[in-house]
Amino acid sequence: MVVLAAMLILSACNKSGSDESSASPSASASGSGGGSGEKVQFSYLLAGKYINWLKDLKWYPELLKNTNADIELVNGGEDDDQYYKSLETKLMSNDLPDSAIVTLSQAEVYGSQGLFLNLKDLIEKNAPNIKKFIDANPDYKKMITASDGNIYGLPQQYPVITPVPFYRADFFERAGIASNPTTIQEFTDVLKKLKAAYPAADFYPFTGRDGYIKFTESFQAKDFIDDSGKVHGIYNNGLGYDLKAPGFKQLVEWYNTLFTEKLIDPEWIYGTQTEETWQTKMLTGKGAISYDFFTRPSWFMNNGGPKNDPKYSIKVMDALKDQQGNAPKVSAYQPRFRNDRVFVINAASEKKAEAIIKFMDYVFSDEGRTLMDYGVEGQSYKNEGGEKEYLVKFEEEGNKPLGTPVWNFLQDRLTFPAPSNDEAYYQWMDDLTKSFAKDFFTKYAEVMPALKYSTDQLKERSGLVANVQPMIDSNLVKFITGKRPISEWDAFLKEADAQGYSKIVDIDQAAYDANK
Repeated sequence: MVVLAAMLILSACNKSGSDESSASPSASASGSGGGSGEKVQFSYLLAGKYINWLKDLKWYPELLKNTNADIELVNGGEDDDQYYKSLETKLMSNDLPDSAIVTLSQAEVYGSQGLFLNLKDLIEKNAPNIKKFIDANPDYKKMITASDGNIYGLPQQYPVITPVPFYRADFFERAGIASNPTTIQEFTDVLKKLKAAYPAADFYPFTGRDGYIKFTESFQAKDFIDDSGKVHGIYNNGLGYDLKAPGFKQLVEWYNTLFTEKLIDPEWIYGTQTEETWQTKMLTGKGAISYDFFTRPSWFMNNGGPKNDPKYSIKVMDALKDQQGNAPKVSAYQPRFRNDRVFVINAASEKKAEAIIKFMDYVFSDEGRTLMDYGVEGQSYKNEGGEKEYLVKFEEEGNKPLGTPVWNFLQDRLTFPAPSNDEAYYQWMDDLTKSFAKDFFTKYAEVMPALKYSTDQLKERSGLVANVQPMIDSNLVKFITGKRPISEWDAFLKEADAQGYSKIVDIDQAAYDANK
């Protein structure tokens, strides 16, 4: 990356902005929403799926009108994976639009080498709302301030949301399960009752997609940073696990019990489960409990569940208590500020920078936040007793096909990195999600800090993880399926360290210490 950055400096000297006909920086995009002045024109690179969603939003034309802006949305790859792969190519060739979404490490590395503009003075002179947000959020300020003291990018603030455990309430009723489980033991008993009530060979009570390791918080085995600043496990913002925690071994033994007694979907364990097969199983009665994104319960209710079975009902259960009987902390999906969604301005587009930062300042303003979180008063929301109430429903707007203009306010989706309004986000959801979201996240959600790595740390860590994680994954499957005896657990830990597990944890510790 250092070599590439040096190449980019040479390339930048011979390349102008991506749109020579764009307006001068005197264009107005005031924080108060004024649309006077010259047209604000700039190009913006992000993943195609976000562009498609953004173009459908009814508040987007209002945003452009209020800021007198004309933004060319540039597709950098249809999904996040494709986007970040193509982004590397664009960075190498200095083929960037006026603005783009990059990772925090890319913003700092390439910003310090001159590819991205330093936004610090621009914000000080032209962005009172962004400055106010920075001053009010020390963690945000620390995150965006590079080691050289400059600011090269603005990250997205992410709403506080976690995965949730949910279940077929109608199956519980038919199996005679009168109350929801509150502990791992009670949860295991529920799985056994469900299996006894529905003995079909292809019915597995506990099923899911993606990673199957759940309830690490209940076993006190998730990755985390303790009060003394010690990093436990390969740090993944609390969404991974601490391989060396006593509770993690117990979790693996528990999964072995579930597998042996056919209480968990084997395709999920073996990694052959697709999203489609998981959905089909939950819709057609081949599974009864899952643990996934918090809007998934309503998705099943709105996408065929009741059509397959008039009694079909999905509900959400509380998080399971930990081994000491305490309410656990479920890690949020993302840190409060995402280090993979950072807005930067191309240094070659310096003439447009003032207009671009003024546009972003409107996004940070109260008026801009109201527009992006609630829409237009009288059309999508009303003020009732000093409180904003939606006039449109997520059930109707959120399920319209792509290409249909909609009022939609899903703040977990990327538009322009900006502050989030969690209260509005929860309120916007469908009735089922609203019935549990605020309460569940208030009681259980824990937002873990984001780590910021140096270029050398990131390079070394990426190589080690690519080597270590597959080895860990394959061995966990062996322990859970009984192909490797649990008596070899200590030997496995030594093997993991030999592959580089402890070295990754050491890098995470060094990154945390440096950030602190």
